[in-house]
Amino acid sequence: MLADPTELDRTASTMMISDADIQQRLLFLEVTAEDIRLLREIHPLLQARLPAIIAGFYRHLQTMPVLRRMLADPVVLDRLHQLQGAYFETLTAGDYGPDYVRHRLRVGLAHQRIGLAPEWYIGAYRKYLGDLGPVLQELLHDRPALLLPTYNALMKVASFDMGLALDTYIQASRKQLRDSEARFRAAFGQAAVGLAQLSAEGRWLRVNRKLQDIVGYTEEELRSMHLSDLVSPEDWQMDAPLLHALAHGELETSAREKRYLCKGGHQVWVKATVTAMQPDGSAATLVAVIEDISQRKQFEEELMHLARHDALTGLANRTLLLDRVSQAIAQARRSGNQVAMLFLDLDRFKTINDSLGHDAGDRVVVEVGRRLKHAVRDADTVARFGGDEFVVLLPELPNENIAAGLAQKILNALFEPMLIQGHELAPACSVGISLFPRDGADGKTLLKNADAALYQAKAMGRGNYQFYSEEMNARTLDRLTLESGLRHAVERGELQLKYQPQIDLASGTVVGAEALLRWQPAGQHLVMPDAFITIAEETGLIVTIGEWVLRTACAQQVAWQRAGLPSLRIAVNLSARQFRQPGLDTMVARVLEETCCRPDVLELEITESVLMDRPDAAAVTLQRLSDMGVQLAIDDFGTGYSSLSYLKRFPINALKIDRSFVSDISADADDGAIAGAVIALAHSMGLTVVAEGVETSQQRDFLRQLKCDQAQGFYFSEPMTAAALQNTFYYGEAQA
Repeated sequence: MLADPTELDRTASTMMISDADIQQRLLFLEVTAEDIRLLREIHPLLQARLPAIIAGFYRHLQTMPVLRRMLADPVVLDRLHQLQGAYFETLTAGDYGPDYVRHRLRVGLAHQRIGLAPEWYIGAYRKYLGDLGPVLQELLHDRPALLLPTYNALMKVASFDMGLALDTYIQASRKQLRDSEARFRAAFGQAAVGLAQLSAEGRWLRVNRKLQDIVGYTEEELRSMHLSDLVSPEDWQMDAPLLHALAHGELETSAREKRYLCKGGHQVWVKATVTAMQPDGSAATLVAVIEDISQRKQFEEELMHLARHDALTGLANRTLLLDRVSQAIAQARRSGNQVAMLFLDLDRFKTINDSLGHDAGDRVVVEVGRRLKHAVRDADTVARFGGDEFVVLLPELPNENIAAGLAQKILNALFEPMLIQGHELAPACSVGISLFPRDGADGKTLLKNADAALYQAKAMGRGNYQFYSEEMNARTLDRLTLESGLRHAVERGELQLKYQPQIDLASGTVVGAEALLRWQPAGQHLVMPDAFITIAEETGLIVTIGEWVLRTACAQQVAWQRAGLPSLRIAVNLSARQFRQPGLDTMVARVLEETCCRPDVLELEITESVLMDRPDAAAVTLQRLSDMGVQLAIDDFGTGYSSLSYLKRFPINALKIDRSFVSDISADADDGAIAGAVIALAHSMGLTVVAEGVETSQQRDFLRQLKCDQAQGFYFSEPMTAAALQNTFYYGEAQA
């Protein structure tokens, strides 16, 4: 029989959840402001369709004989119909505060009171949502994109409602549990979790088999014991007031995770949920549900380990390191000692990965981690930051000499060869060191400054350690500023080319010009290539900049020719990264076509060291460029270690003698001999020879005697603008 509305209101009020709980449930169901807006928008459109949907809701309930008998009373059915109708009218209204929750509980209580089991209730709700789908599709036929979001919003609110309705069933079930000792006894012994009945004071009164298995005591042994006998004194200090509150009705349920002391002397993790049971006329007792969560705790510990350790090496990761740095700094403040942070990475690790594969690289990383652990003290922390980067934390240092000594020990340890996949490798490292309190007051600052010191160590030749200094940060900031500005230099039009004439030594005429890159940031001094080319190479910006240089130089060559100048050869340097970039020949061909520049007047210069790094691949690239008609020259010849057999394979047109051999060519017999040998070798191969860095008439004359073909340098001309070079032809060509 349906309860009186007043009684429903009273019961619903006792079951009301807090405003915070309402918001928490809505948040968990991801009910957003957009969901509410969509529901409010569809709300007025649904009102006319609700009667038919509600009628379908109750027709579906009555399809089952058992439900038909429950709803046989027309008074009951009418009152339910009114309750349900009022609920459905508010379902899409967009207000899900306390009044809405209270009404939802009243509806759930009404269905529960007539005996409508949750499975029938949920099934009917499914029918309602199923019927509502086509209705929404029809109402939103002109806005199909809103159908799924609106239906999803409705599903969220419906799930919220069903949770509230099921709360009424749960509350009823709890009451039945308290009132039915017989049902409790029937299920007690067969439960898959530990169950126990305790006195209000914490004495074991009854336990099931599962609990005996968990703790190792028999029921008889437990009856002679107190709850405090199974927990540590610290845990009992927390449990005692909770039991008192449960026994006196101040607390309904208490759930805690703790360790139980087992009979065998070991400890086991359990989750103990204790509820007060107060049968009519009897003293309060406690019912405890004891779950063995040892396996879950083990999984949690493993997950915690994974979250704070590197998966490959098992070393600490960044999170754990920074936590330990904070502890070390706090201790150092108390003791007055120092803390050191050593930042290191392996030199040439990329070469190992590229040549032997990442599996070999991983083995190297693991072995490096093992050696670092062996090299440090027990109190130190070794962390891996990913790739080939490691950090070593040294707490409680009386002086920085210990850090320096350990850094050298690490360098020595990693210099020792290791056998990886049949290859003997010695991946030396560079180390940067920062100290607390001198170089920073927190872990992140120490890490940043150790990284700056590492960068300095690499700049000084690798395989060494450097302590941090303020100047390093200034240099790092300068580098970052340069890099940032360089990223926008092309689009801002800040790059420019200067052209240094190349002179035919026999006739003294200008036969070509080398394009030299300069950077003029707005409002700043001119930046020379040696200050930014390395950064451009490391960041990959050289690819974009290099194409700009090539395009600008080719366009200028065409402009000179159209202005009536002789057909000057234009020389453009290719950087290492440019030369190894896939599709170099395609890019060059595209630039030549777009600028209308002839291939035979373009000379691309590649350094000897770049060609000999990967000679087989270089030969293929050079051949493709040569097949296009582009002239090719080896720059800085004589500074590398060229193999003559490879040199013969390269389709080269010219060799450029490095300025280091030219500077003392007339005074140093060795330099003169080298230059003479290079010129003779080149001529024997049919190559043109260009000398760089000619600054005196003596150098010029000596090169003429050696039959050098061409030369460039300050003796003839400094690099000049395109207009200035053009004027040399209008007002008298430069003469040697």
